Amino acid sequence: MGNLLYLVILLALGNISRRLPVFPENTPNVVNLFVIYISFPATILLQINKIDIQADLMVLALVPWILVFLSILSVGLISKFLQWDKKLTGAVLLSVALGNTAFFGYPAVSAFFGEQSLGYAIIYDQLGSFIALATFGTIVVSIYGTSQKISFKTVLLKIVGFPPFIALIAGIFLVKTPVSGMMLKMLEGLSATLVPLAIFSVGAQLKFRQPSTNIKPICIAIFLKMILSPMIAFFILMFMGIQGTVFHISVFQAGMPSMVMAGVLAATGNLRSDVTNAVIGYGILFSFITLPILYYVLISF
Repeated sequence: MGNLLYLVILLALGNISRRLPVFPENTPNVVNLFVIYISFPATILLQINKIDIQADLMVLALVPWILVFLSILSVGLISKFLQWDKKLTGAVLLSVALGNTAFFGYPAVSAFFGEQSLGYAIIYDQLGSFIALATFGTIVVSIYGTSQKISFKTVLLKIVGFPPFIALIAGIFLVKTPVSGMMLKMLEGLSATLVPLAIFSVGAQLKFRQPSTNIKPICIAIFLKMILSPMIAFFILMFMGIQGTVFHISVFQAGMPSMVMAGVLAATGNLRSDVTNAVIGYGILFSFITLPILYYVLISF
């Protein structure tokens, strides 16, 4: 579980940087722009090229998309009931819909279920969470990032012009195209900056002492993401008759904390990144309790 400790250390370093005069106030903004325009597109191009679709494992990719659509319904209803504004609604929606199923999910699955289960976790992430981040995340930022009413054309132009989405489309057209030499080395190097920079940025913006108005949306987001989502995945797969490793990994991945990139998207998209970053930070700490419990529940079935 060394990677999980690595996350906590990076969060702490980012948080400490906010208190050091050597780091200017706009450090998180600069880091976020680097991640959105360089690190994340490089990661998309690198990972999309590796995807190998297997029909019998498509249920792993289906679960995260079901959870994305259910998050739209649940957050939408809660937002309307609690009268949240667009920026808060968008921030919570990103926090609930996008799970940290790669950097956080891979080592967690490997630690609890063994390395032989890692392939299942990769399919869940690459065909589910990863593509959802590049598409759904872009749409949320485009729609909720402004307090004004915007047209379909405006949303479409924002999506088409968003660097991660451009990289996704390019990656799809170039899928299975051999990447080697200098290009591969460059993509791997740029991609390697994604996780440390994104988590550092979240930590730099994270305030553990939250104003009272933030507590309710933070608690709601963590509950929906880390408790309700795996419960929904559990019952859906049980109803479908899915068993074994596919069942275990799908439900376990559904219980991961919010994706770190959700905080970067919220910040660059002018959403309530303070709420999103708090959900990410507290969620990582909370996962040290929830994931072991979820594991012992799953192995009993």
